[in-house]
Amino acid sequence: MELGVCLSEKEGVSLDELVIKVRELFETKGMAGVVTTVLGLLDDLLCQQLQHGQPHPLVTPCCLVPRYEYHGRRGRRVRSSCGRLHMHWHRLRCQCGKTIVPLRSVLRLVPWQAKTNELERMVIDVVAEQSYRRGSRHLREIGGVPVPRSTEHRWVAQSLCDDLPAPAATMDVLMADGTGFKRRPQPEEKITNRGEVRVALGITRSGETVPLGAWTDRTWEDIGKLLKRPSGESLAHVLGSDGEPAIAEHLARLTGTHQRCHWHQIHDLNYTLWEDKAPRDERRAYQQQLAGMIGIELPAEDFDRVKDADKSALTERVARAETELSSLAAELLTKGYEHTSRYIAYAKDRLFSYVRFWLQTGVAVPKVTSKLERLMREIGRRLKRIAFGWSDAGAAKMTRIIIKRIVRPADWKRYWEKRYQCSGTVSVSLRGVYAV
Repeated sequence: MELGVCLSEKEGVSLDELVIKVRELFETKGMAGVVTTVLGLLDDLLCQQLQHGQPHPLVTPCCLVPRYEYHGRRGRRVRSSCGRLHMHWHRLRCQCGKTIVPLRSVLRLVPWQAKTNELERMVIDVVAEQSYRRGSRHLREIGGVPVPRSTEHRWVAQSLCDDLPAPAATMDVLMADGTGFKRRPQPEEKITNRGEVRVALGITRSGETVPLGAWTDRTWEDIGKLLKRPSGESLAHVLGSDGEPAIAEHLARLTGTHQRCHWHQIHDLNYTLWEDKAPRDERRAYQQQLAGMIGIELPAEDFDRVKDADKSALTERVARAETELSSLAAELLTKGYEHTSRYIAYAKDRLFSYVRFWLQTGVAVPKVTSKLERLMREIGRRLKRIAFGWSDAGAAKMTRIIIKRIVRPADWKRYWEKRYQCSGTVSVSLRGVYAV
């Protein structure tokens, strides 16, 4: 390696400036130059071996007795996190008339591949956290990797990293929710710019979270048909939701029972009372009263160790709570709060499904959808607070990427390791830096 350095010892040298200059040099030319030099040496070695009749396991022979000769050398440019790699690989021509590119076969590159997989992952990780515009600027200014915004769009759209495998067995809980975003309507569409992404995930007996999908062009009815098992087997034992009627109508049939989220039930009570023009102090009082009625906790010990008398007391507590809810609905109706009264009466039979399921099976399922809500908060931050003007396909794909990165980090890492095809066949070490 030949490195030219010019310093002024009379005027003084800034250590920071020296570090910045060396880093800029290696980010723009140094690292890419090292990789390109190694590839050139590997290309020469492969061509020499093949010309001397030494077969290579990754280079498929074109005939029974191949005999190769040089047939030109072409330049290729590949983007990577260490800069643009300006490769020049040889093409060999066999006596049978066919040509091969040994270096491309050994590197396991697809035809016309213009980027490395590690750079694609870096870009997708960045734009999953911030906008395409900011991501492009940060990659260029901080990482020293200039990737245009349009190129980021294309890479994300073409990537298959968002594939979500279907669950193999019946899950304990199915959760579903949706959030809005500002979409970009097409000129021929006579609709508003409001879009909605709908998300479904499951929780297994071991507590593992399984993402089921994210859709922007499907209704909950369509999603219910997509998630329905061909065998007719239940997708999950319990459906957990915030009470949206469409979710309850089309997804509850995929499960054995429906559990309304307690947090949403108390939170949304304030909204229904506001619609009925109830005063603020009264709304707060009814929220506290509802929280006391439905706040039934399951025993902390194992199901087998709970006494039968305690289980019977828990059943009586549920029956008493449902009676109190009926009385509350009647009281609200007498005050003229018809909307809130219907809201309480409709949810009464779905607020204690988690207790009944525990009494039947001994399995504790959540009474709130907090696990899904935390995920929806991250999705909403990326789709609504950071950017707007999404296409339906782009919003759905970004949602699936966020879900997979957060919910299934091991699957996310495994996917990219498979793409990298790392097998421990590369070892690089710095033997020293000397001044001669």
